[in-house]
Amino acid sequence: MASTAHAQRRGLSRGAPGRCRSQQLPPQNMMEVVGAMSHATQEATKTNRFQLENRRLPDSVLTEAILTMTSHASVRHYKPDPVPPEAVEAILTAARSSATSSNLHMYSIIVVTDGERREQLAQLSEQDQVRQAPLVLVFCPDLHRLERVCERQGYPFADRNTEMFMQAVVDAALAAQNAAVAAESLGFGTCYIGAIRNRPVQVAQLLKLPPRTFALVGLTIGYPARPAKLKPRLPAQVTVHYEEYSEDGLEEGLAAYDEIMASSGIYKNREVPVEGQPGVTRLYGWCEHSARRMSKPHPLRHNMKEHLQQLGWDFV
Repeated sequence: MASTAHAQRRGLSRGAPGRCRSQQLPPQNMMEVVGAMSHATQEATKTNRFQLENRRLPDSVLTEAILTMTSHASVRHYKPDPVPPEAVEAILTAARSSATSSNLHMYSIIVVTDGERREQLAQLSEQDQVRQAPLVLVFCPDLHRLERVCERQGYPFADRNTEMFMQAVVDAALAAQNAAVAAESLGFGTCYIGAIRNRPVQVAQLLKLPPRTFALVGLTIGYPARPAKLKPRLPAQVTVHYEEYSEDGLEEGLAAYDEIMASSGIYKNREVPVEGQPGVTRLYGWCEHSARRMSKPHPLRHNMKEHLQQLGWDFV
C-alpha cells in the first residue's frame, strides 16, 4: 500500500541531480507557472504540487516526506474497510510526536470508530464523509488536564488566558497535521472537518469533553473510494514573503488564480448567494467566491466566543 503511494507521488517531480529550475520563482515567471497549473487541472496524472506547478527540483530535496505533503488532496469518499489497528497506532504515535509549546501537551485526540457515534458527528457537522470514513480523529485543545495537574500539585490554575487558548489551539493543530501526513504516507485518504465547530457544545456533549476543551477539527481517515484531485493553490508570490510583507504582484497573482479556479469548474452549483447579486454577473473565481463568503458572518459560527466561554474557556 505505502510503496504504491510512494511510486505515484514520485512522478515527474525529480530533476537532474544538483539542478534546480526554480526554488523561488520570480514574479515575471508567474504566468508561466499559472499556465502550467491551468493545464494541469485538466490532467489526472498530476500527483504532487511540483508537477502541478511545473517545478523541477533535485533528488536531494525531494524526500518521501515532502512528496507526501505536496501530494495532499482531500478525500471525501471512502471504502468501508477498517483502518488496521497497527496503522491507527502508527498515525497516533506520529500525532503525539508533534511539537508542543513548553512541553505542556495542550491537546487531546478522540478516536472515533463507532458507527453510531460517527453518524451523530456527521449530522452535527453536516459532512457525509464523517459517516463514510471508518476512522475519525477529533483534535481538541485541552487546558483541562493542566487544571487537574495544578490541583494535583496544590497550585492555583491561574494561567488560563487568551494566550494559553492560542497555544492549545496550535498544539492541537500541529498534532492534526502530523496525523494527516502520517496517514497519507501509508496510502490512506484524509479530509479535515472544520465543520465540527458548527455546533461545538453539542459535539462536546457527544464526546463527553470536560470543561476547557473543545473540538477544533476532525480528520477522516480511510481507503479512498475514488481518486482525489489535487487542487491548485494561490501562487507562491501571493502567500510567501521574503524578509518583509509585500503586496507586489498581488493583483497579478489573484487574477491568474481566479482564471484557474473559474476554469476548473470547482464552483459549479456552489456559488455563494448574495442579496442583490443572486447570480453570476462576473468571473466567478476564487476572489468572488471568497469575498462572498467573507461578506457575511458564518450562520453557525458567528458566536463562537460565547460557545467557547460556555465550554469553560477564558479570553482575558
